[in-house]
Amino acid sequence: MKALILAAGLGTRLAPITNDRPKSLVPVNGKPILFKQLDNLICNGVSDITIVSGYKADILKESVNENYKDIRIIESVDYASTNNMYSAYIAREAVKNSDFLMMNADVFFDESVIAGLLNFTGTPDAVVTDIGNYIEESMKVVEHEGRLVKISKTIKPEEALGSSIDIYKFSAEGGNAFFAKCAEYIEQKKELKMWSEVALNDIFDKIEFRACPLNGRWLEIDNHDDLAAAEKLFAE
Repeated sequence: MKALILAAGLGTRLAPITNDRPKSLVPVNGKPILFKQLDNLICNGVSDITIVSGYKADILKESVNENYKDIRIIESVDYASTNNMYSAYIAREAVKNSDFLMMNADVFFDESVIAGLLNFTGTPDAVVTDIGNYIEESMKVVEHEGRLVKISKTIKPEEALGSSIDIYKFSAEGGNAFFAKCAEYIEQKKELKMWSEVALNDIFDKIEFRACPLNGRWLEIDNHDDLAAAEKLFAE
């Protein structure tokens, strides 16, 4: 199993903390978000890890190399004019034809979340879902007869199974279908500012994805209120 971490974003809503570091290196109770993700993966036996950097890429690279060995880092020089679909697309060769996990680098979560996803037997392709929790800013998922049929931020509360925590498991087949759809948006349609979930949504009719129930705590950190909430949630 490989892992792909998308960490190119600007993190403007966390300024001034992000004035001198990328959003992924913002600490929660002293632990940078990215380092928590790396530790979670490594503790669960996932060591083939690729990070897509962007904003303050040199600082991210230096910090990761000081603390971890053999982490692949791909720099998105166009981070300011693109979105995370583009980040995933430029890293496709690192995980192509392989099973892999993909996540955004602004989610602080328990190690048990990765354990639960790796042990999930429903389908090879899965979305970690906080079932029953509707979060306005998060991607939500819709389920029909056990499989996921839609992922979007605009799903209505009465339709939603729950909120995605932006952690995904792909089979080789699922990943290849996902990257083919990313290429369609980026190479053919020249749409560079799309969420990766747009491409994911488009392959639900071809690849069976199921909701992997959340196993642990999580919080997406976009602003100072989120950071304060995360420090309280993970205080123990």
